[in-house]
Amino acid sequence: MAVNVTPGLEIPEPSDYSSCEDDDDAVTYFIDLHQPDKNRPEPVRMIDKLLNNLVDSAWEVISEQEKIDMDAQAARQIPVLDASKEMKLPARTNCIVCSEDGLYLFLGHAHGLSVISSSTLTCVRTWKNERVELTSISCASLGNLTHLLCTVDDMGIARLFVHHTENIYLIKIINETEDINQRNVCAKFEISIRGDFGAAVMMSSGSVWLDVYRFPQDVWLKEMEAKQATQSSLATEAKWSPIVLLMKIKPPEIPAGTSLKSPSEVLQKTEEGTIIGSGQNHLISSHQWENQDAAFRKMFMKYLSSSSLRPPQQKAEGPSNCTCHFLLREGFYSMPGKTNAARDIPISMCLWWSGCHNLLQYHLLKREKDSEPRPDFLWPNSQEILCSAVSACTRFIVLGLDGQLVTIWDRRFGCPYANIVIPGDSPIFRMNLLLQSQLPVTQGPVLPTLQLVLTCRSGECYSVTASKGGDTCTVPLIDRPADPSSSVSVAVPVPFLKCLVLLMQRNGQVSICKLEDGTPMFILNLPHTHVLSSLREPVYVLEPVQQNLYITGNRKTPLVKVTERGEDESSLFIFSFSKCSLMDLYRVTRPDVTEKETRATLSGLEEACNLYFQKRADSWKERNRTLAFQWEQFLKRSIK
Repeated sequence: MAVNVTPGLEIPEPSDYSSCEDDDDAVTYFIDLHQPDKNRPEPVRMIDKLLNNLVDSAWEVISEQEKIDMDAQAARQIPVLDASKEMKLPARTNCIVCSEDGLYLFLGHAHGLSVISSSTLTCVRTWKNERVELTSISCASLGNLTHLLCTVDDMGIARLFVHHTENIYLIKIINETEDINQRNVCAKFEISIRGDFGAAVMMSSGSVWLDVYRFPQDVWLKEMEAKQATQSSLATEAKWSPIVLLMKIKPPEIPAGTSLKSPSEVLQKTEEGTIIGSGQNHLISSHQWENQDAAFRKMFMKYLSSSSLRPPQQKAEGPSNCTCHFLLREGFYSMPGKTNAARDIPISMCLWWSGCHNLLQYHLLKREKDSEPRPDFLWPNSQEILCSAVSACTRFIVLGLDGQLVTIWDRRFGCPYANIVIPGDSPIFRMNLLLQSQLPVTQGPVLPTLQLVLTCRSGECYSVTASKGGDTCTVPLIDRPADPSSSVSVAVPVPFLKCLVLLMQRNGQVSICKLEDGTPMFILNLPHTHVLSSLREPVYVLEPVQQNLYITGNRKTPLVKVTERGEDESSLFIFSFSKCSLMDLYRVTRPDVTEKETRATLSGLEEACNLYFQKRADSWKERNRTLAFQWEQFLKRSIK
């Protein structure tokens, strides 16, 4: 068969080729693709040249646009707000809190407690004790210009005060004992929103527990009226009705070997009141625990010896602290019967112990007397709980877990609302939940959108938007700083400004930024003669009624004067956002229906079930789409 070949035409060899034989020396590959080679075909060289030109052109456009954005950002001047008022403070003011109506400020300092009028910035009344330095204070409104104050001093002594107009009454010293060596140390003292209940974390001889009290506030109000009519204005030594100890909650015991022989005995123990999931009732003996531990250490000996874990002979310590939240009536987890929900009386409380995975819930009403308190509900979690927050309506409980995990529980339906993974490797140690009424867009009272502000230990800060169905958006407000002095110490949403967050850094910078991307909108400037009183734990309070920010600052005094002469000049700086016209664009308008009124106050199990079934019926389309997507992903990743 004749083949016509044009004389002088040479066909170039391929750029890479492989031999059909098994000889590896016959295979040639190009290693440096950036170096031109004459053996490549002309179409390949032409395409490569076009791609290089396209990439170079795109890079020039990107660089030019980036330069324009940087110039615009440099030209943009961030508004600077100065403090509108200043007030001298007592020495070492460690804590500050405002009343619900915004009329009073309560200061805890090195010589007792002071009440400040927010309108005149004058001291109304002082409870003075030279040996008492208050370190924490919380406030609850009892109505009629009366407030219940819970304080803890530097010696771990908890006190109860009642403030009415211009009078302060010392109600009770919680852990008062005749022998100081037998006194329990109070590490934390919390109070419910209306002052009906209180919870104190007590420590003594290496053990820790939680005391839950009920306060007879109605009786105290009557006794206060009688004392005002018969005695002087400052009757701090008068006798008052005692408080009621509801529960003494101890940390859960570490599961140990059991003497139970059959599953029926385990069920009988469960029927006695121990909830399922606590890990206390099981059929594992002590001998089985020991064999399992020995097998584990033998299998992973080389990893345990080279890791930074605790040595085998060192046992894990028990919980060292407890965090609790008071819960209002909501959904399936409400007590049956009539409850005065109009006064926001809590019906239960949830708590978690440091180092534990489970969130425990206890009922506050209808408790059995002379019995060891047991949790009524258990909310299980996959990792250790590090921090927590509760919404104002107490429907949502947000937990920050180890491994950069965030779980949001919905108390209305008793199930997880969202599970979020935070980028990075730093553990979460603080979080704040934005009120639902502050958000510009909501999905109704059943499926609202939640906004979280998270702070990690390494200094970065994130804004997380979460909604039902897994739709979440995580935006870094401040990345991990190279300089530890630029780490975030405070990141809290501003309740009266739309989608803005207050950020305080350890270098003393105070700013208000957008929740969307962390863009600074305002810089809050203290006088050049003062700095924040504490860079790691600033003393401040946001007052939503009059829309003020109160920050304490110390004068830049040389350390020699502070130590030798005792000069510690502190001031309270007030930033009034209500009088700032620049804030009008971000100001939150009061909704016609408040969050309190939209909260579900279900009267019984039947109403709760109806609401649950209605929610299931409304979301069937979304659930079907989610189920189809999950099956599609499962088929793609299935092992054939």
